[in-house]
Amino acid sequence: MTSKRLIGLAVLAALGIAWFITAPPQHIKIAPAYNMAPANSALQAVSATADDLAAGRIQGVDVPGHDDVVLQEELGRAFITARDGWIWKLDLATGKAERFVQTPLVPSGARIVPTDPDRLLFCASHLHGFKPATQAPVGVYELRLSTREIRPVGVQVPLPPPIDSPKPGNQGTVFPLGAGNALPFRDMTDRNSRPVRFCNDLDISRDGKRVYMSEPYPFPGAAMGDAAYEEAVSLAHNGRLWMFDLEQQAARLVAQDYHFVDGILVDYGSEGADGIEQSVVVSETPKFRMLRYYVAGPKAGTDEVLQEFLPGMPDGINRDRDGRLYVALYTMRTGVMTWIHANPWIKHLLLRLSPGMFPVRHDTGYMVFDASGKQALYMAAHDGKHVRHVSKINPGRDAVYLASFDRENRGVHSVPYPVWPKIVGSNAQPRPATAGAR
Repeated sequence: MTSKRLIGLAVLAALGIAWFITAPPQHIKIAPAYNMAPANSALQAVSATADDLAAGRIQGVDVPGHDDVVLQEELGRAFITARDGWIWKLDLATGKAERFVQTPLVPSGARIVPTDPDRLLFCASHLHGFKPATQAPVGVYELRLSTREIRPVGVQVPLPPPIDSPKPGNQGTVFPLGAGNALPFRDMTDRNSRPVRFCNDLDISRDGKRVYMSEPYPFPGAAMGDAAYEEAVSLAHNGRLWMFDLEQQAARLVAQDYHFVDGILVDYGSEGADGIEQSVVVSETPKFRMLRYYVAGPKAGTDEVLQEFLPGMPDGINRDRDGRLYVALYTMRTGVMTWIHANPWIKHLLLRLSPGMFPVRHDTGYMVFDASGKQALYMAAHDGKHVRHVSKINPGRDAVYLASFDRENRGVHSVPYPVWPKIVGSNAQPRPATAGAR
């Protein structure tokens, strides 16, 4: 046997070993081909003609990258969930910020309880590459703003059924709130429940009694940042939406069999005669689409695609006081992303590579939709020179606040309200009639 042949066999053997040892975990299942059309003409028609995000203002220059900005403008302050493991407080009058309280793990999505302005609920999860000061359960926590006391609200959930194929007409599986699958906290054991693995975002019902929490995927090592690379590439349907009933002290599964359930927004105004909301809006970030889950009422158990093939990855979702949806675009879609999801055979290779091998994209933006979520009103795209990785849009009285999860970020960004064109057949005004969050 010649030396060249020996070298060739050795190279093949080395490649085979490398292919084997770099295989992704068994729980990573590659989804079938997902063909995304180009962004439709309606979206292009509402695109800003100038770079509106370049005209921004920066306050609290010491604030690091963060997932959410929770405004309390009536009190002249905002709270920021930062990737350094702290909730920061921003003085809206002076523009100065300071660390307010250190949280379990790393805080992300957060909301003020509608019925109690002294209580802030927030997600706490792991962040890839970040070592928290102390270990703590992943889940939903409550911060009492007046005392800075933190307590867990929901860190355990019922054992879910196996991942299944959606019923005809649905994109996944929605469990109506009256389905009777709630498990009281006091009855939870290792046999009928498990820890929350990833709490990414949350929202609270109008009456303050129910907390909805997105769990993009539940596997070991689940975390924000690069840890989500495998899940995002695979497009597997491991995402779930949970609900914690604060009045009944119970947890229930609301939806599963979806991909990377991320942003969550309760549809205020959808409440039935019993006061319970009938629908929620979610984003499937790496799938570039938004859905509405019907959790109660005549459509309970169904879902609806609001937007698909978006020009960017939809992340956090918010509303202004007139009901319009503000959706963060974490990064913009490229032709390469579109091609990869249409050709899943290449994912067997990509899943064996480190995300650090790929260039980091900095382009970002946000979109505004009417209250239904179906009519696009405005889109801003930005090259990342002023702000990167926008994860949540927060409408204020006089400005729109942009949460930036970028690891190099410094400060809290805000931009003037956009002016969008009058859309034929839409009731939306050319500019916001009423500023401020819902």
